[in-house]
Amino acid sequence: MIDKSLFRFTGIRRIMGLLAALSLVQGASVVAQAYGLTLALVQIWGRHGLRSLVRPVLIFFVAFTIRQLCDVAKQRVATDHADRIVGELRPRIQRKVFRLGPAALAQRGTGSAVTMLIDGLDEVRTYVFTVLPKMMDMVFIPLMILVVVWIQDALSGIVLLLMLPLLFFFMAILGMAARDRSNKQYAQFRKLNTRFMDTVLGLPTLKMLGISEEYEDEIYSVSDRFRRRTMSVIRVAMTSTFALDFFATLAIAIMAVFLGNNLINGTVALFPALLALILAPEYFMPIRQFGDDYHATLNGKNALNDIMTMLAAPEPEYMEDLDWNGWGSDSRLTVEGMDFSYPGPKSEEGLVSGGSQMDAIAKSGGSVDSDGAPQPDALQGLSFTLSGLTKVAVVGRSGAGKSTLMNLLAGFNLPQSGRIDLDGHDLDHFNVRTWQRHISYIPQNPYIFNGTVADNIRFYNPDALDAEVAEAADQAGLTGWLNTLDEGLDTRIGEGNRGISGGQAQRIALARVLLDKNREILIFDEPTAHLDIETEYELKKTLLPIMEGHLVIFATHRLHWLAEADQVIMLDGGRVVAQGSPEELIGKGGPLDALINEMGGNQIADYQQD
Repeated sequence: MIDKSLFRFTGIRRIMGLLAALSLVQGASVVAQAYGLTLALVQIWGRHGLRSLVRPVLIFFVAFTIRQLCDVAKQRVATDHADRIVGELRPRIQRKVFRLGPAALAQRGTGSAVTMLIDGLDEVRTYVFTVLPKMMDMVFIPLMILVVVWIQDALSGIVLLLMLPLLFFFMAILGMAARDRSNKQYAQFRKLNTRFMDTVLGLPTLKMLGISEEYEDEIYSVSDRFRRRTMSVIRVAMTSTFALDFFATLAIAIMAVFLGNNLINGTVALFPALLALILAPEYFMPIRQFGDDYHATLNGKNALNDIMTMLAAPEPEYMEDLDWNGWGSDSRLTVEGMDFSYPGPKSEEGLVSGGSQMDAIAKSGGSVDSDGAPQPDALQGLSFTLSGLTKVAVVGRSGAGKSTLMNLLAGFNLPQSGRIDLDGHDLDHFNVRTWQRHISYIPQNPYIFNGTVADNIRFYNPDALDAEVAEAADQAGLTGWLNTLDEGLDTRIGEGNRGISGGQAQRIALARVLLDKNREILIFDEPTAHLDIETEYELKKTLLPIMEGHLVIFATHRLHWLAEADQVIMLDGGRVVAQGSPEELIGKGGPLDALINEMGGNQIADYQQD
């Protein structure tokens, strides 16, 4: 029942030794408690005076008190250790998710990641503080009781000893059945969380496509499967509990019959017979509690195994040493023959990240594969050159690979092949600390954490002065909004952009960029994709001055941005089908003209088609 990964945590052996010592003391107190109770009953049976009861009653209550104190101490020790393990795991998981990047998160699924960080860690905590004390109790207390019972009455000891393998046999058989069902239930729980998270995050897209009711049916279907699997686990758990209780009761009944006959025959005295009979339920109690808690903690064991599997996942390679001073007006980046494909199936449950499922459905016109998961984008033979302080627009139909390319440039994804030359430095990928120290990446939905507006703006530069934060906020166009707030920059905002609009979240992300002057490369992944036209227009007026003096790479499906671009890279099916300046590509009857016609034609200033 104990997961081997528990032994990898600091102090586990010391904790188990302490719990073992407390179990030994508790076992001794159980025997002493039974001894005091038996002695009192024998004195009453022998019609002795009340004074004869003082000693056994005192023994009983002292032993009872010690037993309860040991139980409280074990729970305190196990709970503190469980809290330390969770406290150690939480930052490790967060660092691992950060190092693996969005591709790994998409592979696992946002809902699954939320399950791991919230419900999963809670389940692990319950598992640790429950299983460790119960395991020590099951090892030591029955052994001590068996020795005492055997000394008092050998036949009773034989009955208890012979019944023990039978209990373990049924506990193992039913435990394996419960484990298999619990594994499926936990997988279904992850799937339910992912479906729900995906649906909530992608609700605007679902409404736009007119398929929100279909996903309502999907969530109902998944939750119903989860309910059926949960009931299956409960049935096995109840069967296991019944089996343990039945055989424990049967063993005690057999003991009572033998002891009663021996008492009648006079082959055993009242005290040892009564002591053995009182200790018999205590003999089975730790085993029964262990069996009951086995089912209650299976989810915690599954969660711990899931966490340790993710922590053991290989991380993308980092290139630490690169003598590069950053991007300047004479810098040059050349990419040749870069290929990237997403790994295999998303997961055995067909999980995808929150939002990515909805976006992929939107990109593909609602098409999904046979497992219900969107087909992943891929880049094939990608080649382009970027130079100087220019604005580069990456365009293409939905699903062409724009976001995939942005993640590659940010270093979140690693290409399978290709050549990268950065100012004469040969790179295998963009997961290079030196490169990443000079880029600012703004996704479609910037992360807004729980804190003040000023804290969120200090995301890249936590030591920035208040005056610098205020200046960056003003340049990002936040002053008007901040003036409406009583606490201004000290106003607290929450995770998931609670309390602020999408446009305000984008402006906070821009203020982060403005606050850090050392980042000369700006990567935007459709920064205005989810904004209305009025908000996008206002944000565009803020963005354009910020773009000056930087290398700007922005993926967009709003073609009016092409009028501001110096270079255009058009993707189709993961390939570059056109690249050059807008003047070289627009109006030439090529792929970009076809895309413009599909998306409404004259969305670009001065656009004329021959």
